[in-house]
Amino acid sequence: MKWSKEILTYLLFVAFAFFIWWTNAWHDQETENGSVQAVQQSDIADDSRQKTTEKRFVLPVEVMGVPQGKSIRVFPSKADVYVRVRMSEYEGLQKESFRVWCTYPASQTDVLVLHVDANENESLSIRIEPEEVEYLIEED
Repeated sequence: MKWSKEILTYLLFVAFAFFIWWTNAWHDQETENGSVQAVQQSDIADDSRQKTTEKRFVLPVEVMGVPQGKSIRVFPSKADVYVRVRMSEYEGLQKESFRVWCTYPASQTDVLVLHVDANENESLSIRIEPEEVEYLIEED
């Protein structure tokens, strides 16, 4: 028996349609049998999908570990700190919760790398600009 292209195409289409229907029916059955645990996970996922925003603070750069008898100036002397937080936490975010610092160079380097300390554990991410500063060491 010889099958024509039209019949083979039709059978393939019917098989594919049945597969799609069966997959959707199986998924619907799984959804109906969902447990309380699935609802709790959904609540957690909703919390993680809250809208976020970014808040900017301009903070002075502190230099840690300056030896006695020396002083250091950094250029620029201030850095921009960008904190990404959930919209609900934006108003409570305070500049005093953050500190920008670098360490006195142990050896001659061209730049000092900046770091940020944050008391806020709710912030999603923190970035700083610039990431490095130039410096000038002076004898007192």
